[in-house]
Amino acid sequence: MESENKNTGLKVVLGILVVLLVVAGAFAIKLYNQEKNTKAELTKEKEVVLTDLKQMVTKYDAVIEENNLKDTELNTARDRIQTLIDSVEVMEADMAVLRRYRDEVYKLQREREYLFAQNDSLRGSNQRLTMRVDSTTYELEMSQMKRDSINSENQKLSQKVELGASLAASKLTGTGVIVRNSGRLVENDNARRVDRIRACYTVPQNPIAEPGDKKLYVQVLDPQNNVLGENKAATIDSITSVTYSTISKFYYDNTALDICENIAPRGDRFEEGVYKINVYDGGRLIAQTTVVLD
Repeated sequence: MESENKNTGLKVVLGILVVLLVVAGAFAIKLYNQEKNTKAELTKEKEVVLTDLKQMVTKYDAVIEENNLKDTELNTARDRIQTLIDSVEVMEADMAVLRRYRDEVYKLQREREYLFAQNDSLRGSNQRLTMRVDSTTYELEMSQMKRDSINSENQKLSQKVELGASLAASKLTGTGVIVRNSGRLVENDNARRVDRIRACYTVPQNPIAEPGDKKLYVQVLDPQNNVLGENKAATIDSITSVTYSTISKFYYDNTALDICENIAPRGDRFEEGVYKINVYDGGRLIAQTTVVLD
């Protein structure tokens, strides 16, 4: 009887132990599953925080690059977020810490909205300023173009006036002449008998020309293009000179004036052929003709 009581007590104790083991095992499994779920939730929350931070950095980079910004509040904010990313990536997952980071993300988002709005306002002001500068530049360019056009027209008008005020030579003729002992001149085209080539022309009336002492250069060329007469060079300017046979000097009072010049041959007589006669006002050719001696 006593032996049966002992067996019954052992069975009761063993049953209690089994129940306790089962309860402990179930509790351990529950704790394991809870810890596993908590780690998964912390990991997910951590990834959400990192994703938000990295998206903010990307937006900052885009705005900074688009506007070519350096050493601004946007750069400082972007660097602060990057530092926060580095901290989150290496930290041990903890819900309380993650909550603080989530709060920091929210603050950074509001700060980003403020800085972006400030940058947009500044960019808008810069665009308006650029438009005003472009408009002013355009107006200045148009004014310069108008001035250039007026200067060009004035220059053309000045050239026309200057040209109109210049002397001219019309009715230029050339003939061979024989000089009689009496001084009388007889026209002839026989090269062996001719003593001079006579060049005659008219300086026409020009009311806008300035009156005063004037001179024109008469050039006579033989068939070989040798300059007859004085054969001297007159320097007009630094790059222009005229070789002349004689100089017609006269006083011009704005009325028509007839002028004749007699040009001697290079040697004893003239050769047969075509002779060219040119009249220059400074370096400007104003008349030309030819004469033929047989």
